Amino acid sequence: MAQPAGERPVYTSKWGYLYREAGNNNDPLGVFITEAPIYLLDSTNMQYKVQVSNGDIGFIDRQPLKKFMDGKKSAGEPAKYFYRGVEGYQCPHYYVQVSELRVRKAPSTTSTAVRRAPLNELLCIDYVPLYPDGWVYIGDHFHEQPEYVQLKYLGSVLTYDKVLKDYLAVKGKDQEKELVQVGRLRELAWREEKNLKQAFSFWKESYTSYGVENPKVDIDFELLLANKLDKKPDFEAYEKKMKALNLHFIWKGLSLVDGEIKDAQMNQLKMQRVAEIPDMPECGWEPRYFYKTPNMIVAFEENYKKKIVGTVYKLYFTDGEILVIGNERMDANYTERDFINHFGDMVSANMIEEPHVYRLQNGDAGQLIITFKDGKLYSYDCMYYC
Repeated sequence: MAQPAGERPVYTSKWGYLYREAGNNNDPLGVFITEAPIYLLDSTNMQYKVQVSNGDIGFIDRQPLKKFMDGKKSAGEPAKYFYRGVEGYQCPHYYVQVSELRVRKAPSTTSTAVRRAPLNELLCIDYVPLYPDGWVYIGDHFHEQPEYVQLKYLGSVLTYDKVLKDYLAVKGKDQEKELVQVGRLRELAWREEKNLKQAFSFWKESYTSYGVENPKVDIDFELLLANKLDKKPDFEAYEKKMKALNLHFIWKGLSLVDGEIKDAQMNQLKMQRVAEIPDMPECGWEPRYFYKTPNMIVAFEENYKKKIVGTVYKLYFTDGEILVIGNERMDANYTERDFINHFGDMVSANMIEEPHVYRLQNGDAGQLIITFKDGKLYSYDCMYYC
C-alpha cells in the first residue's frame, strides 16, 4: 500500500529493522536509515506500528521520534544497506544497474510507468526491503510525485572496465548474459564518451553471432558516428572550420545570417513581433524583442557595435526552411546519415541521453543544436550558456 500524497511523516532518531509481527524480532521485513520518514499507525509499550516509505507496514522498536530532520547519523548504521559515499556524507544510495529501468507510480509491476531510469542513475533511499522482489521509494519527500523501483535492479556504480570484464567472461558462453552485458557496455561508452568504437564493435559482433536483431539500435550508424567523433579537431582548428562553413538560413528566398538579421526582413516574411517568449533562459542572454511564426523564432539583441540585430533562436523545418552549412543545403528531407558524413567530426552527441540530437559549439557562448526525427532534419535551436 503506497502512502497517500501530502501526508507529513515523523522521523526515526536511529536506524533499525521493520518487523512483520509485534514482539517477533526474528522476522524482519526490512531495514531503515537514521531519520527515516515513517507514518505512525499504532503503538505498544515496546514497539510502534508504522508504515515506511515504500508502503510496507510493520513494527519497529520504540525510540525517540522527530518532527524534522537535522542530518544526523546514528551509530552502527550498516553501510551494507546504506552506502553514503566515500566521505560518508551523501544520502544513502544505490545505482541503477539495467538500461531503461521502468520507474512506477506505485510499488507494483502493474502500476503506471512514469519514466525510465538510465543506467548508473543515483537513487537516494531510506528503507531497504529484505524479501525477494521488494520495492524502494525514490520519489519526492511527501509522495506528491511518487516513484518506485524494485531493489533487485539496483547496486553499486558500474564502470566500463568492470562491465567489459563481465562481458568477456560470458562472451560465447551465455547468450542472455552476453547481450545484457554488451548492452551495458554500449550505454556506458556513450555516457562516458570514450571506448565508443570498441563497445559498438563488440555489440555488433555479439548480436551478429546469435542472429539477433535490435530494432532500437542502428549499430552501423553508431559506428560511423564513433569514427567521425574520433576525428574531432582541436579548439582552434574547430573555430576556424566553423567560421569557414558560414552557417546561415534561407526561407522564402531570403538569406538570414545570425547577427545580421534586420527588422525589415522579418516584416518581409510577415513574422509577428512579440516582447517575450515563454521558457526563455533566465540568465546570460537578454534579447530586446522577438519575431515569431509557428515554425520559427528570431531574437533581436544589441551587439557589440550597439546595433539591434537578429539571431535565429528556434526553427522547425516544416515550411521549406533551409539550413546552409558549407556546401550543404539542408531542408526537411535532409538525412541524418548525410549530416554525419559531412559534419560528424564537428558535433557532440549522446545516443542514450539525447538520441539523434547533435550539438555544434558556438564559440564560447553556447551551442547550436540540430535534431533529426525518423532520419530526417527536424529542428534547430540556439542555446547560450548562463
